[in-house]
Amino acid sequence: MNSRESSKMIVLIGLMGSGKTTVGRALAEHLNLVFRDSDEAVENLAKTSVREIFENQGEEVFRKLESQALVELCSKKSSMVLAVAGGAIISESNRELLKLNALCIVWLDAPTPTLISRTGRGKHRPLLDGDPVGSLNKMRLDREPLYQQLATHHLVTQSLSIAQVVQQIITLCSLEIVGNSENSAVR
Repeated sequence: MNSRESSKMIVLIGLMGSGKTTVGRALAEHLNLVFRDSDEAVENLAKTSVREIFENQGEEVFRKLESQALVELCSKKSSMVLAVAGGAIISESNRELLKLNALCIVWLDAPTPTLISRTGRGKHRPLLDGDPVGSLNKMRLDREPLYQQLATHHLVTQSLSIAQVVQQIITLCSLEIVGNSENSAVR
């Protein structure tokens, strides 16, 4: 059995505001799986917020912590839904790690105005300080080719409810629940 067959991670990628965390929590609940968010893992590792890491140590330190957090999350080899921060895929080693450990990788996408409306409330997004539209458009330009390379599925979330996105991911990834809520797995 290769690592892809033994892996039980459903990975969500996409720009900030695409719905990774919201959908990831709902998907994990629906499948009776653990939910993990790479930004939360970084904050636990650093014992401080993403914004404070950016402000006090810079993006380079954040990206190193992000890679370290992804290695730790992927080493668990347990069934989970993993929401990966939008920029984590910039690193080739992170992309390879996710490919090796994911059952499926779903790129959640939405037009920039939708992303802006969803992220406008978040104070934890230092890369959007100043010019959110320009920043998101640049991120889209830089990252879309990487999302396309990495994703096993692409899903536009703009006009879908959370429940509809969850159901589409289950269908696209051919997921089924195995076991009870205490010892769930997917295949």
